[in-house]
Amino acid sequence: MASTGKNKPGPIVLIAISIIVLMIIIYFILLMYFPNLFQSLDMGKVKPVK
Repeated sequence: MASTGKNKPGPIVLIAISIIVLMIIIYFILLMYFPNLFQSLDMGKVKPVK
């Protein structure tokens, strides 16, 4: 009764995961070579209420 087929994810799932991993790697490469590039992004720091 053992089935020979493995439960493999579809190609769309594999492509989506590989794109996410590539984007994370590219982000860290950009951070290494251009550290001032992401300084202007808002990091969500706490500001006092006026």
